[in-house]
Amino acid sequence: MKGLSILILLVIFINATAQKTIATNQNDSCPVITGFKIFNDALSIDSILSLQRIELSPDQNVITISFAFADTTIKHDAVYYKLEGADKDWIKAGSTATVSYTLLPPGGYDFKLKCNEHIQTTALRLLIKVPFWLSSWFIISCCATFIGGAYWLHSLSIKRILAVEAVRQKVSRDLHDDIGSALSTINILSTMAKSKLMDEPAKATEYISKISESSSKMMEAMDDIVWSINPMNDSMQKVFARMREFAGEVLESKDIEVKLHFDEGANDVALNMEQRRDIFLIFKEAVNNIAKYANATDVNIDVRLKDRLLSLIIKDNGIGFILQNADSGNGLNNMRDRAEKLKARFNISSETNNGTEIKLEMQTT
Repeated sequence: MKGLSILILLVIFINATAQKTIATNQNDSCPVITGFKIFNDALSIDSILSLQRIELSPDQNVITISFAFADTTIKHDAVYYKLEGADKDWIKAGSTATVSYTLLPPGGYDFKLKCNEHIQTTALRLLIKVPFWLSSWFIISCCATFIGGAYWLHSLSIKRILAVEAVRQKVSRDLHDDIGSALSTINILSTMAKSKLMDEPAKATEYISKISESSSKMMEAMDDIVWSINPMNDSMQKVFARMREFAGEVLESKDIEVKLHFDEGANDVALNMEQRRDIFLIFKEAVNNIAKYANATDVNIDVRLKDRLLSLIIKDNGIGFILQNADSGNGLNNMRDRAEKLKARFNISSETNNGTEIKLEMQTT
């Protein structure tokens, strides 16, 4: 019995030794990763193999992988490798135990090894990240920016077209109202003067005088229209210069002394073409009325800007008038209408023999 027990123990020992030898041989026959480089920088293989997935930046797209057998008697030409995502087929290693990949595009990759047609588990799993300029959020942002920019340019183009159309309509309306009316008057007066030329020469002379007056007004109106649409005059500084010139020509010819003051800050006020023109025409109407009816010797003209409130004040020392008895033909209604268009406050104060003050106040942006 003792001999039989020894025999059984001997058999068990021999079997265990054989199984261990087979397992060792199997492990030795499997290729293993021995090195990993990014460009020429070698990384710790233990750290690399401990990762489930190696994540690389977009510029880390040149890699070198080395492998070997634990059993040095096995030749490398029995090894096949494949980088799924880059290689279509298995590649025989041949005499080399190193494989390199350059300029890999962003994406996921699995590096696999096999020996003697037996596929081993994935040796390395790689991920090369997508650069930010190819990421979905960046592309969407660029598309949104492009669409937004295109829409803004389109809106700007539409606004410019509408602005040009508004100018055309304004010029057309002004030409019809001012120039058309003046030409109609001249036509009627010339016909009447022609009919009276032989029988009533004095009356014909009166009609010719009215024709001259109407043509002068028409020329002034045309000059105002042309001046207002000229891009060279797109500033309040130009408006103030024209005010100064006009006041000097009209009032000084009547021996009226003019004192003008314009706040420097008012030069930078941003108003559109129609607003600038309406302010000037209110000023022009007021100055003409002073020259024609006020019998003044002094006129003070102030343009002020305080807390974005633009004020135009025109004060004379003339004979004044009673507002209730004022003739609407003096242009007072026109001035009020233009002030209403400007959304401005308009006030006239006058006393007999104590002059007149006209004040226009407009809130600016």
